[in-house]
Amino acid sequence: MPAFRATLLAVELESLRELSLGALGKRIPATYGETLVRGGFARMHAGALIVTTLGRAKLALEITRANWMAAPV
Repeated sequence: MPAFRATLLAVELESLRELSLGALGKRIPATYGETLVRGGFARMHAGALIVTTLGRAKLALEITRANWMAAPV
């Protein structure tokens, strides 16, 4: 089993957002898709990547974190 990496790069997080929106017309790079699958944030279903419950939780966490971070002074 590969090592779990809970921290996603900004481009990987953006790819996860794209998947969560159901953007079928948009393609994410294969390497980002592989990273999301390995991390458990996405899975293959009927030949397409879909977001898992863990992936939705990660997005919710990132949205919450962004909203609660202190504004720069």
